[in-house]
Amino acid sequence: MIIATSKQTKKGPSFLGRGIYDVVEVARLVGRDPETIQRWTSGQAPLHLVETMPVYVFLDVISLWVVSELLKKNVAKSEIRSGAEYLGTHLKTAYPYAHKALATAGAAVFSELGDWVDVGKRGQLPFKEAIKEYLSPLQYGRDGLAAIWRPMQGVWVNPGVQAGAPCIDGTRIPTETLAALVAANEDPEDLAADFGLDLGQVNAALEFEQAA
Repeated sequence: MIIATSKQTKKGPSFLGRGIYDVVEVARLVGRDPETIQRWTSGQAPLHLVETMPVYVFLDVISLWVVSELLKKNVAKSEIRSGAEYLGTHLKTAYPYAHKALATAGAAVFSELGDWVDVGKRGQLPFKEAIKEYLSPLQYGRDGLAAIWRPMQGVWVNPGVQAGAPCIDGTRIPTETLAALVAANEDPEDLAADFGLDLGQVNAALEFEQAA
């Protein structure tokens, strides 16, 4: 569930254009449960430090998604932490796992990280090729950080659109809105006509919401 926010105050950070999420929505997008997300972002040795807790921003979502994928590839948590520290220092960013260098720099960046050069340990691709494969849905901004995520074909997550809610690619129409209307017995073809979409776009929204 996307949470609302107000304008920037003198005391607090601005979330304008950064996307705003609660832990339940982060978990839904990352494909984990909320308790796992909280465990990864809290304690003495978090896998990713969230600076705006309890609010998560788009770059937190991307960072946690990458952490989740690394764990699926059997990368040890200790290596994820040391990798974040190493990359964060060299890239001068609090979001090393949302930086394009992760996908493009390859073994040269990870030469000091031991097993990171070969994530597989079971004959999988070298790290550079393995990570490029699943980072392909990311589009990066001029600052080198993730700017847009396309978690599936036809759906984008853009922090500058609808506070980062998943929408039909290239539009401001939330996938959640279309799925809720279909659940209320609206006809997908009628919705496509009403929103100026084609049926394939509506179906993409439904598929995304069913899978999330």
